[in-house]
Amino acid sequence: MSGTQAKASPSDIRISNITAAFEQLFPATQMSRANIGKLIGLSRFTTSEVTGEMVDNRILRELGPDNREGRGKRSQVLAIDTDFWRIVSVDLSNPMLVKGALADLSGRIVDRTELPVDHGCSVNDVIDLCRQLISSTPLPILGIGIAVTGIVEPNGVVRKSVHLGWSELPLKTEVENATGVPVIVGNDTNAALVAERFFGDCSPNSMLISIGRGVGAALCLNDVIIEGSSFTAGEIAHVVVDPNGPICECGKQGCLESFVSGDRLQQRISQDPAARTHILTEAGALLGRVMAIPAGLLDLRDISVYGAPEIVNTQFIAAMENEISRTVTTDYQEAPQIHRCRQGEDLTLRGQATIVIRTLVPTIHERGSLIGEA
Repeated sequence: MSGTQAKASPSDIRISNITAAFEQLFPATQMSRANIGKLIGLSRFTTSEVTGEMVDNRILRELGPDNREGRGKRSQVLAIDTDFWRIVSVDLSNPMLVKGALADLSGRIVDRTELPVDHGCSVNDVIDLCRQLISSTPLPILGIGIAVTGIVEPNGVVRKSVHLGWSELPLKTEVENATGVPVIVGNDTNAALVAERFFGDCSPNSMLISIGRGVGAALCLNDVIIEGSSFTAGEIAHVVVDPNGPICECGKQGCLESFVSGDRLQQRISQDPAARTHILTEAGALLGRVMAIPAGLLDLRDISVYGAPEIVNTQFIAAMENEISRTVTTDYQEAPQIHRCRQGEDLTLRGQATIVIRTLVPTIHERGSLIGEA
């Protein structure tokens, strides 16, 4: 490596400025052009140039002059333009039901559809759903986001999805070739955390734990989703927590999933309904005990838990919170807050749409020919 630092190209600077301006307003903030410039450190001229291009490209819209007092020309108030671009979002967290939606640039769901797949989900099912959503709107599509259970590489290859039965599947390439639209494929739990971060209660240093058919986690540090060196960060389901525990589906003994997955807990409760509170309290305490070490190590501010309300209920959350508080709290460190996700069934759809929005909005200027066609 040479000791000289490469200069940023005009294109890089432009993308950086668009990204910074957009992040000040996403998902639903209104702000004057002058205040945006102050917050992101741009001159008046550059701010006007950047935001003007964003208005022309239907990323932002002008709401009218601000109401500040004093002399001089008042600055235009800007907001996200939600009337033009659309995002296709697909949730594959349920292997028997493909869920799809159209979202606007604020991450709001504006239309949705579902496709039952009793035979198991195939790539053709995903493509059919994407085409159906694309054809349902006359507006231009910014991109397609697909959230998948399992391990996903940055190039959109699903390395392994046990629940979908996929291995080394180039999902991004196949869907892009079939639709002609940019595609971003990611892990479903990461998408859920993104949604909870922007539309829920998660802070820049947080974790989301998803409890359903299996158990998964996603981690956000300093507002960056952590994927890990092999893109398996958050794959906690098959970490052994009790060597003498029950045999797991993976073949190992005492995996976390064999204790706290939604399916496992439902099974135990159906066998002994009177012990429901005890079973859920015990499971919540175990999960809290397991999560206490990463919570303390990373100094997390909050942990959000997503799952069916009959499993992730008051008793479950309280037991988890008590265990983490007991083991993490010191004179100099507070335990993270534990709470249930509040986004409902759209959590993953909105999160994956948001990932597409934040990734592809800075590239809209390259697709200028679409402006005015809708």
